[in-house]
Amino acid sequence: MDFLGPLPSNVYLLVIVDYYSRYKEVCIMKRITSEETIKQIEPIFVRLGYPRTITLDNGRQFISTEFEDYCRTRNITLNHTAPYWPQANGEVERQNSSLLKRLEISHWETDLLQYSMMYNTTAHSITGKAPSVLLQNRLIRSKIPTIGDKETAPPVSSEAQDRDIVLKHKGKEREDIRRHAKPSEVQEGDNVLLKNLVSTGKLTSTFGRTEYNVVERKGNRVTVFDPVSGGVLERNTAHVKQIAKHPNDEVSRSRSGTSANIPSIPFDVSTNLATRLCCQSTIIWIKRTMNDSQIQATRWYSEAFVN
Repeated sequence: MDFLGPLPSNVYLLVIVDYYSRYKEVCIMKRITSEETIKQIEPIFVRLGYPRTITLDNGRQFISTEFEDYCRTRNITLNHTAPYWPQANGEVERQNSSLLKRLEISHWETDLLQYSMMYNTTAHSITGKAPSVLLQNRLIRSKIPTIGDKETAPPVSSEAQDRDIVLKHKGKEREDIRRHAKPSEVQEGDNVLLKNLVSTGKLTSTFGRTEYNVVERKGNRVTVFDPVSGGVLERNTAHVKQIAKHPNDEVSRSRSGTSANIPSIPFDVSTNLATRLCCQSTIIWIKRTMNDSQIQATRWYSEAFVN
């Protein structure tokens, strides 16, 4: 562990290197006191584990009582190097030299994280393996695809995965019973009401009064057509309420060959969503602006024109 700096921007770099794997962590610091140093290394140690020993120089932040107490309570042994002999901490010094070369040829503030990722995922010239492999027994993924992506993928079936699936299923059944949940019967073409997610007062109804038409459903997510704005909205099935069809409506439709007989457009899965919305908005406009006789006349005229 060592500090590099100050840099021209008046900041320091705290460089931490694992001697076995050569895994490296770099932290940007403006103040290099013992307190600030502890704040930077604690998240790293919690994530990767506390080291047995730390080799460092005799900087004031490293020989303070606060830093020594921190390491003592975590069973970490401190190995201070001899004064004016940086070779004793050679691994960190070599990393500092590599960092300086990198800083001279790039915008270090934006490229530092990418450099750390590249270094930890590239095979080391001495060990022959990437630092992340030796430290974590796996190659962490970078933005460059490799053949190892498939090799390091988790197995299709394992004891832990099977147990996870079973317990999740049991938990879902238990919660469904507790919340009296029922499967949603909302389908494409149904008219629904949307739940008022933002309450404006105690007298606000649970669902709004505007009717929406379901144009698509994928799992628990539904896409509805908004007749007011002409756009679409996405909601979970728990936030929509299906409008029940009254039996008298079906009787009246069968008796009157008017607007109730306007056939629904047969949409298949491959139909473009934009086309479906356009047709849906056209049907709603016809129903709102034309009476039954006008609609029937339009249908007769269209059939005669086509024939």
